[in-house]
Amino acid sequence: MTPAPVHHGTSNARPEEPPPEDGVLVGVDLRGIQDYVYSGRRILDAVGRAALVAELTDTSDPVHGVADLIPERCLILRDAGGALTAVLPDGKSARHLVSRYTRRLRDRAGELTPVVALVPFGARGPADEGEPEAPDLDTALAVLPARLRRARRYMSALHTPAHGYGVTAICSVGGGPAESVDSSRSEHDRVAADVVRARGIGRRWHREHSRAWLTDAVTASGDPDLALPMEVDRLGRDHGGVSRVAVVHVDVNGLGATLAEYRDRVGDPDRPGSGALAQRSLSTRIVGLTEGLARALVRAVAATVRVDPGEAPYVPDRWHGGRITLDHEPPGPVRLPVRPIVVAGDDLTVLCDARLALSMTRYAMEWLDADPERIEDPEDPRAALHRVLAAARGMSGRIVVRGGRRHVTFVPTVGVGIAVQPVGAPLSLGYDLCETMCRMAKDDRAARIEDDPAAAEEHAVAWTTRFDGVDRVRRRLEADLREDPPRTARPMSGGEFSRFLDRYLRAGGPLADDTARNRGWLVSSLVPLLESGADPAPELARRARATGRPVALPKDWSRGELLDAVGVMDLYTDPGLAETSCRGGGGGR
Repeated sequence: MTPAPVHHGTSNARPEEPPPEDGVLVGVDLRGIQDYVYSGRRILDAVGRAALVAELTDTSDPVHGVADLIPERCLILRDAGGALTAVLPDGKSARHLVSRYTRRLRDRAGELTPVVALVPFGARGPADEGEPEAPDLDTALAVLPARLRRARRYMSALHTPAHGYGVTAICSVGGGPAESVDSSRSEHDRVAADVVRARGIGRRWHREHSRAWLTDAVTASGDPDLALPMEVDRLGRDHGGVSRVAVVHVDVNGLGATLAEYRDRVGDPDRPGSGALAQRSLSTRIVGLTEGLARALVRAVAATVRVDPGEAPYVPDRWHGGRITLDHEPPGPVRLPVRPIVVAGDDLTVLCDARLALSMTRYAMEWLDADPERIEDPEDPRAALHRVLAAARGMSGRIVVRGGRRHVTFVPTVGVGIAVQPVGAPLSLGYDLCETMCRMAKDDRAARIEDDPAAAEEHAVAWTTRFDGVDRVRRRLEADLREDPPRTARPMSGGEFSRFLDRYLRAGGPLADDTARNRGWLVSSLVPLLESGADPAPELARRARATGRPVALPKDWSRGELLDAVGVMDLYTDPGLAETSCRGGGGGR
């Protein structure tokens, strides 16, 4: 079954028509998307607002999108991820489109601020714009990013809606004036009108994605109805345990460079703008890749669910014997402890039970590294993207080694950031933290590439279990890296991350012993020694004498890796996601 339809726009000009030689390039960028999407504490708020952002730049949907705003003589070059780029024949029609679009934006999502730039181009130039600023469309496209950055520095407060006096109720999501009451929950939240609108959109997208991702999903045992959660509290909580969720951010590495190279490779020098049109097609493929990854993660987790007679549904841990109890209120559906949120075309954010975050990250990287030639479904987004890039002259793929086999894939690598936070903490904090971790992972990868170009073929990952502010978390991690020897091994490459999980967190070794006494020894005795830089050998020998059994650390262990492992030993569950593809969890469609 295919994923839920997400439209990415079509040009009102016929595809076979060449781009115009004269006109005005219009660029609109939405400012404050992430703050807007993650301003609430409910998953439904984030899902609905992310969907609303997608609809506000969807020029192919006449019902929920903005297709009715696009004039006939308009060429759409980009309409996804909170950005709209279009070519219009003259300045008058360009200003008319911008005025209508910004009014629609104010009516539907007043907290988002549009940043607009107009670049006239052409040898003759539009009659009412004076001298053109670029000789052709390709030059205008190169100028547009700088024009948008300059426009950001001169923002106006006039875009913000001015609510009248006398509004005293406070919106429970944004903190501004509340205009409506959301009666979908027993609490009856007092919220702003745009929150109610976003939640309605979120429920619609929730139904669409649930059907697309969970219909015919296979479970490890039983045949329950499955659902995606709309509340953070439904992500999985064990009675008496510490309830924590993880926000996982996945971002494609080097996307801008890949798009630019593809545009240069396939563009026709005699047809200005042809490269931009081809680039847009590639962007749509990459959007399909992130959506395929979201579906694969959901179905992989679903494939591990066990529903045994007389027991609550759960996800098992194949190494330590533990389990994640799932939210289930008979006779209702079993809620999975995972909820993807697609915010933009080239990245993916996933909320999940914190105990699944590391396993899901590993599965995501292995899914992306699959051999495209061995994928049976020709419509799989990995195979489709691989074919498109492989067909472009001069593009180079990357080499992946797995299980003693080597293959070449054009599917890009990703950077992953993970932030763990308590249930009830603001999602905006978790997103800011995981985005910071993702940025640090990508920066570390870029630094490695300078020393070894082969590092470009690796994924990158970093995580944090601290939630005391973005700046403090970043400074603490950077300080740990400066220690000699380092007190952390983060960020890690994809290969280092997989070896880290296998060596430190699988069965065997002191970290796998989940007894309270062993946990107490690790935290109170071993960790202080490691943090001080002392040799832990005497303490290991003492512990072996006290317990009557040998205590050994992993072979070739490092101080940073061991401290990282202790930090997540209570947050790692491996239900065997990599083995679920044979049961229906790994497909892209």
